[in-house]
Amino acid sequence: MQTDLRSILDAIEGTLVGPELLHETVDLAFTGTDPNELTDDFSNVLLVTNLVHTRLMQVAEEVDIVAILFTNAHVPPEKVAKRAAELEIDLITTKLTLEEVARRLKAEFGKTLDVKNHIQSP
Repeated sequence: MQTDLRSILDAIEGTLVGPELLHETVDLAFTGTDPNELTDDFSNVLLVTNLVHTRLMQVAEEVDIVAILFTNAHVPPEKVAKRAAELEIDLITTKLTLEEVARRLKAEFGKTLDVKNHIQSP
C-alpha cells in the first residue's frame, strides 16, 4: 500500500523543511516517541516523531526512512537537516501533536497506508 506524500503534507497541515519534496509516496507511517522500535523490516517509511536530536539520522541510516515529520512545530537543527539532505530524506514540520497526527493519518489514509502507532501513554 502506498500513499502520496503531498496528500499527507496537506492533511496534517505540514510545512516542508527544505526546497523541494524528494519522494512522492510512502508505504508506512511509523508514529512514535522511540525510533528504536523501527527495524530494517520496514521500507519506504514516514517517521512521525516529536524528537529532534541528531540520533534520528543514525536510525535513518539503518532503516529505509524516506521522510521525517516533526510534530509540535519542532524544526530540526541545521546539523540534522544537513544530514537528512545527504541521505535524501524529506523533512516536514507541523504544529499538530504526535497524537493528532496519528489520528489524522489513521482516519484519512488508514485504508491506503500502513499506520503503526507506538505512542507511549503518560
